[in-house]
Amino acid sequence: MMLCNSLAGCATIIFQLFGFGLSNGAIIALNALGVTLVYSVVRTVNFAAGDLFALSTVLTTQIILALGLRAGEPGLTTVGGLLAALVASMGWGALANMAVERLAFRPFRGHSRLAPLIAGIGLSFVLFQMAIAWRTIAEVGFGNPEHHSDVDNLANVPHFGIPVLLPDLNLAQLVGLPFRYTLRDLVLLGVAVCLALLVTWFLAATKAGRMLRACAEDAEMAILCGVNRDQAMSGVFALGGALAGAAAFIFTLYYGRPFGQHGAESGLLAFTAAVLGGIGNPIGALVAGILLGILASFSDFILPAQWTPVLVLAMLIGLLALRPNGLSAEDRGDLREEALQSATPHSIAMVAKIGIIGRFSLGSHSGREYLIGIPFVSRLGQFKQYLPLAILALFALAYPVLDTLLGFQRQAIINNMLIFALLALGLNVVLGMAGMLDLGYAACFAVGGYATALLINASFGAQLDFTLVLLFGMLAAALFGALNGVLTLRLRGDYLAVVALAFGQLVPRVIVNLSQWTGGSGGMAALPAPRLLGFQLVSQGQRYYLILILVVVVIVISQRLANSRIGRAWAALGADEIAAASCGISLAQVKPAAFVIGAAIAGIAAALSATVFGYVDPDQSDFRISAMTLAMVVIGGAGSPLGTVAGALLVTGYDQVILPWLGGWWRQVFGERAPLQFAELNYLSFGLALYLTVLWRGRRW
Repeated sequence: MMLCNSLAGCATIIFQLFGFGLSNGAIIALNALGVTLVYSVVRTVNFAAGDLFALSTVLTTQIILALGLRAGEPGLTTVGGLLAALVASMGWGALANMAVERLAFRPFRGHSRLAPLIAGIGLSFVLFQMAIAWRTIAEVGFGNPEHHSDVDNLANVPHFGIPVLLPDLNLAQLVGLPFRYTLRDLVLLGVAVCLALLVTWFLAATKAGRMLRACAEDAEMAILCGVNRDQAMSGVFALGGALAGAAAFIFTLYYGRPFGQHGAESGLLAFTAAVLGGIGNPIGALVAGILLGILASFSDFILPAQWTPVLVLAMLIGLLALRPNGLSAEDRGDLREEALQSATPHSIAMVAKIGIIGRFSLGSHSGREYLIGIPFVSRLGQFKQYLPLAILALFALAYPVLDTLLGFQRQAIINNMLIFALLALGLNVVLGMAGMLDLGYAACFAVGGYATALLINASFGAQLDFTLVLLFGMLAAALFGALNGVLTLRLRGDYLAVVALAFGQLVPRVIVNLSQWTGGSGGMAALPAPRLLGFQLVSQGQRYYLILILVVVVIVISQRLANSRIGRAWAALGADEIAAASCGISLAQVKPAAFVIGAAIAGIAAALSATVFGYVDPDQSDFRISAMTLAMVVIGGAGSPLGTVAGALLVTGYDQVILPWLGGWWRQVFGERAPLQFAELNYLSFGLALYLTVLWRGRRW
């Protein structure tokens, strides 16, 4: 609670908080300028934007250090060096963002709704890996070679910075005001305002700007009027990337260091400001960014600082759920009314066909590409599958014995791989069957795991049967899925993905903040092994069979769901939501149902993980877990339960078996003091695998 001793003291605090908010908001606004322009034309969220900004801060830092700029040098030298760094950062941002458009958006344009989103996520991990590698090598160059990962599959982010180059002159004190507002703060705000005005002028007064506005208003009409769409897309991505480079330059200059976190956080803040200010409105993005900065500043003062990101994320979720077109836009009404106006005869016929037949083949609809589909298996093909499935079943049943006899000592890893397979099967319901991209799916896993741990701790040592524990974890996760489904009921495509990602970022912060119940960042440990029908499953082999049984049960349920009436409704929903609504499918029922069932399966995986391994921690809801699960579904074949399990085994096998082995080989060859350890490149290989899989499947679908 805000306390002050006098009216003058309160005014000083308020003005100081406004000053902090203006500076923080200017950074958000600079990022939001690029995001709002790109989204207004492309109408697809660029999830690589945040990591492009983060990587650009590393570039800016390196340029300033390479130029040898120092505080106290002659003014012209400093100004010239800073201008060179600004031009280089903006040029790099433009080129990199054009590459993102060429790689992640152009191959799928007009064919797939979700492929560009997933491809952008893959490229975001590549950019994040580049930032880590660059900073690590830079640290080695400054005489500290020990910044490699302490854990085989995690990467540390080294820290280095630049000197303070702008005069730290307190302008407020010069005019007799009793708070601090420096020349650095004024420069930061001035750059944000100037760029917003410059972009507004560019859109209104130049031929290229009018071309971008035409594409934003009606892309098809713009093409008929002679606008080169590919050129317009490349242009808006170049402009957005240049603005991200400018934001990175200002951030580095103001804070004296690169952006130190995953770019998803900066991307979400920028998108919040873009939506709040009205998509395509640079001045609105500027004002919204500054308002968010001021809100965060007052929140940090009134509440514990760790709750400010939670407040901002909650505001983003509420904003998109209630006013998805921005506060200044008119409400577009019910989706069914929109569907009746905009559904095409082709999409309605295709959805009706799905509703009758119940299954459709990838790539079988007039050359149109779909990211989501339920693979059709012919009757003759089923017989050919019996033998390999029987062999796999026998191997699965015999694995614990083989692990002991052959000395593999991989039973715990195999158990973890099967738990991830369960988690992927849940996401397959949401993504593979219903066509909804849930980028915060790991939050369901964390909610189920912590609910399980809290129930066990609340039993005061009583030996709860695993059936009760499992049902409780399922129920907690399902309730969270229902909340997610209700809040995203009016959302589609990328807006739904953004809200899901915000949920995924919000949950771990809440878990850490509620440390009195959850154990904070350390999690909750020493949970007892599962007890089933009076028997304690003490060995990893016994627990393996419990996990295997549940995996088989969920696979069977998934297959039944795919062939059921709701499964056909999900298939129609994934193919074309507007056409599905126009054909009478109740989106208010089928969309939340997918989230609830998918979350319940995540709750099963969470209850198993908590009891089999004896702990839960906030990392279980990390964005990396959601992205890994997404990769499992995409690599295995979205919509196919057996393919999803295969994808899960491939991804987790690489992450937990192959990667540590390659890391050991790398250390043997290059030594412990090598600038980069192989284990630190897991984001690169993971992002490339996700991108290449989407590229391969997207071109076939």
